[in-house]
Amino acid sequence: MACLDTDILVSLIKGDPKAVSFIDTLERKGEEIRSTVITAYELLKGAVISVKSDANVRLVKDLLSNIAILELDSPSVELASTIYQKLRRKGEMIGEFDILIAAISIKRGEELISNNKDFFKIEDLKVRLWR
Repeated sequence: MACLDTDILVSLIKGDPKAVSFIDTLERKGEEIRSTVITAYELLKGAVISVKSDANVRLVKDLLSNIAILELDSPSVELASTIYQKLRRKGEMIGEFDILIAAISIKRGEELISNNKDFFKIEDLKVRLWR
C-alpha cells in the first residue's frame, strides 16, 4: 500500500513526468494508492489561493476523488503527539502537518511516498523516495 505525500501529488497535477511515471508504475504493480486528509487539505488550500482558483480546485477534487483518503483518527493523533515529543527532545523538529501525515501512515501500515527527507527522522515510518 502506498500513501502519496503532498509533494508527489502537486508534481502530478503539474504534469511532472517523473511523478506521472512513478504513479503509473504503482498502478501497474497493483499497489493501492492512497493519501491522507492532511494532504487533501494542503492541496485544496493551495488551489483556493492560486490565481486560477476555480480550475485548480476542480483539478484537485478530481484527483482526490480517484484515491482513497485516510482519515485522522484518535490513535493517529496519539502517535503524532509521541512523534512530536521525540523529535523535539532530539532537536529535530519538522512541520506539524508532516508529523500528522507520518502518524496516519504508520497507524495504517502504509509506505509513504515522498521526497521530503524530513520523514526519515521518524522512527517506524516506511518512506520511499519517488525521484
